[in-house]
Amino acid sequence: MKRLFVLFAFLLVSCAVFAQDDEPQSEGTLLIVPRLDLDPAYNAGGEWSFDLGTTSLYTLFEGNITRNLSFSVCNHWFSFCTDFDDTADLYRNTWRAGSANWVDWANLTLKMGNFFISAGKDYMRIANFEIEEYDYDSHWQLNSMLWNTLQVYQWSGRFGWQNEDETLTVSLQMTTDPLMYRFFETTDLGNYAYTFNTFWEGETVSLMGSVTHSGSWGWIGALGAKLAVSDALSLKTDINLTSFLRSGSLQLDAAVSDKVELSAKLGYEWLGTDWEEVSAGGHFYGGLLCNWYPLRDSHDLRIHAMAAPSVSSDLTGDIVRRWIDGYFSLGATYFFEFNLF
Repeated sequence: MKRLFVLFAFLLVSCAVFAQDDEPQSEGTLLIVPRLDLDPAYNAGGEWSFDLGTTSLYTLFEGNITRNLSFSVCNHWFSFCTDFDDTADLYRNTWRAGSANWVDWANLTLKMGNFFISAGKDYMRIANFEIEEYDYDSHWQLNSMLWNTLQVYQWSGRFGWQNEDETLTVSLQMTTDPLMYRFFETTDLGNYAYTFNTFWEGETVSLMGSVTHSGSWGWIGALGAKLAVSDALSLKTDINLTSFLRSGSLQLDAAVSDKVELSAKLGYEWLGTDWEEVSAGGHFYGGLLCNWYPLRDSHDLRIHAMAAPSVSSDLTGDIVRRWIDGYFSLGATYFFEFNLF
């Protein structure tokens, strides 16, 4: 643990020393995002349930301290979803590595020519477009088991390179292990997680790939691809090959008009062994999402409606059991943005 703290301290001191010779160019914006979800669900037993889904308050504070030194802080202040006994769990879980808490990420990034180095809390750079999205734009019912089960927000050090036009990024990241009970609970660096990630963004095609390895839970190989068919239509696919899970999905996004967006997604995943109290088996998931922006001159207010059926199966000895669930959501998200400096 001492070696890891020394690494983070070295990164932060390096940022401060380098920034002293940098021309000042400070700027910062604060985004406040309240989100309300009303989520009925139908389970295989024929029973209906209802909760507030991912109703939450998010803040995103980011900007530049100097021309080469930037920061990003994303917080998740309240939660009423069924993953928590109550909102206080967000704060009780602050020092838990395997649980969501009120700090999604908080990090500094220093650019040195084409190279960059960052330190703090960050998300694991697993090459999936669903993980790249901000949480206030995501719907758990439309995402994979990897997104829903693996806690990707971890303490991190990251070193990488970008080309001149920032269309190609290659990086190596070291993070705490999402299956640790607490952050930094072991001094064995072999039990931390390491990710090699590359991302290329072209005019119509974007590709990303990564390999993540941890001594305590194995490895994840991930691929993501995005194709912009036109200004209004795009296709995205995510593929995960892990030591415990195989999954793949295809998503179609369409801008019907300036005020209406549609997304259709279909995915399949196979869990080869019991993991995190989830039985081995297969799972089809996906659904249809509609986003509507009712304000005349802005996209500050977003109304969403979603239907997401799923078909699951598990193995108990030689017996295969299958069932169908249905998830629905109606909600609103508002974006307040402020320029602070």
